[in-house]
Amino acid sequence: MLVSLGLGFTQLNTEAKRKTVANVNVVPTITGITLENGQLLAAGNVVAEVRGQVVTQSFSGIPVQLALADDQTGAGECPILDLTLGPINLNLLGLIVETSPICLKITAIENGGLLGDLLCTVAGLLGEGFSLDQILGGLIGDLPGLDPAATADLLDGLTDLLNGALGQLLDAILENIIEMHGRECAILNLVLGPLDLNLLGLEVVLDDCEGGPVLVDITARRGQLLGNLLCGLLHGGLIDLGSTLEDILGALDRD
Repeated sequence: MLVSLGLGFTQLNTEAKRKTVANVNVVPTITGITLENGQLLAAGNVVAEVRGQVVTQSFSGIPVQLALADDQTGAGECPILDLTLGPINLNLLGLIVETSPICLKITAIENGGLLGDLLCTVAGLLGEGFSLDQILGGLIGDLPGLDPAATADLLDGLTDLLNGALGQLLDAILENIIEMHGRECAILNLVLGPLDLNLLGLEVVLDDCEGGPVLVDITARRGQLLGNLLCGLLHGGLIDLGSTLEDILGALDRD
């Protein structure tokens, strides 16, 4: 069972006389999480539709960790879990995007749905000293771990949780613009949170793994279409501090 948030890619409906670029979204989307040699790894992509052609930049091998949270204050019947996504770096047509680590502190609720029940089971077994690799591997001595179907459901649920968190990055606020010279014209520093969220019926705190905001740096690089467009907007004074990432993507959609 996979509960989809249906976030997809943001549709930017900005009116303009002529569309140069449509449906640009530099927010990464996780397409799947796999267990390899005891390590959870995420793969995904970002997509832009440029002059009728779809351009995709893929990434893989991003570490994902699921562990008991150090701070169990406020935990109920299920221990609190930390879900961590490692930094993502990618280049989409001259927009170089770098995210900080993203952490979700998850309070699972027993009988709160399939994912909540799975996370509650995993949390309980982690609390008994079993490793995540053992839990997802099936039997743990005489104790049942997760069978293949339950493991698949868990990984699908974690994928949706992370995509729900990544979707929040569209609200990241431009805090600083660093002027550059040469091939790179500027670095945009955006910040988000920390945030208290409800994702898939779970109570979630989103931060950078150290209690601070999630950081997104976007470097505009000349020589490719989106980089050239962003450099032009910056030099034209058309992007202001306080703009959201969604505002910036919308500006790229205008001629």
